[in-house]
Amino acid sequence: MQKLVSIIVPVYNVEKYIDKCVRSLLKQDYGNIEVILVDDGSPDKSGYIIDRLKEEDNRIVVIHQENHGVSSARNAGMAVASGEYITFVDGDDWVDANYVTYFVDLLEKSSCDVVMNKNNYSGCNDISNNNFSVISAEKAIEWIYLGDLFVAVWNKMYRRSVLEENYIKFNEKIWYGEGMLFNVEFLQHVNSVAVGESAVYHQTFNPDSAMRKFNLKSNLCGIKSLELQKEAWIKKNIDIEKAWEYHRYCFNRSIIDGLVRSNMILEYKETYKECVSNLRKNIFLPLKMEKSIKKKIMWCCYFISPRLMAIRKAIGFKKAAKTVCGGV
Repeated sequence: MQKLVSIIVPVYNVEKYIDKCVRSLLKQDYGNIEVILVDDGSPDKSGYIIDRLKEEDNRIVVIHQENHGVSSARNAGMAVASGEYITFVDGDDWVDANYVTYFVDLLEKSSCDVVMNKNNYSGCNDISNNNFSVISAEKAIEWIYLGDLFVAVWNKMYRRSVLEENYIKFNEKIWYGEGMLFNVEFLQHVNSVAVGESAVYHQTFNPDSAMRKFNLKSNLCGIKSLELQKEAWIKKNIDIEKAWEYHRYCFNRSIIDGLVRSNMILEYKETYKECVSNLRKNIFLPLKMEKSIKKKIMWCCYFISPRLMAIRKAIGFKKAAKTVCGGV
């Protein structure tokens, strides 16, 4: 008998994408699933579309709520989930037919409580292989901070009992960095993590996504998330501490890039100056942490001229947006 898998999809302003997303879930070659669609007060036609889809397949559960943010939407989905395993898919993404089978197989053969995938398709990235490994929870936390494992909750699968026994939920006051906080909290309660590398998840480049638009408050929220993660540490070591410090340091570059790309330097002049100062104050940190010579050189260029490098990155971002990398 297959174990039930709950797939939770937060739905907000994804009317162009949600039909493809849900149909990719309904086409899974793993039969025992429930698809929980949470309409977070979406002002577009997303709510209507998922109601129509529900009429086609009784494996779909639809929840409509007022807009409270993605953390609240995922919590609402978790509250009604009854699967032994839980996985999250964003409403503007889609997955291969073996998505659930792949993750369940990795969980079963590893005897782990969570599996995290290193690779996904984004249109700009097509890395995929059949490699599989089991690492310690401590190493997984370090990898998340270093970017070797993506911070988001999608492209992963969790054992529901661990979530319930340890009262792990999304912090509804955190809307940016909420996935990283959730993952780091979960990893405090397990010993090992299964890591897959076969890309079965397709991330869509949605130019309307909040993640694509710079928002200073969101970056500051991400920094708050990092502080909360540090407070939640039960498992920690010197490598985790250094990786955390490096991830915190990288927010300076992220804010500089965002202010330049959005032409907001004059509006947040002091914030820009502070980030440039912070970046230059500890330039040896990324040079120690980065293994790639190319990335070391990039950091040196930011040290010399952060504004010029941010302009260069903004041009690349605009090109990616024009091609709608990984679009439907």
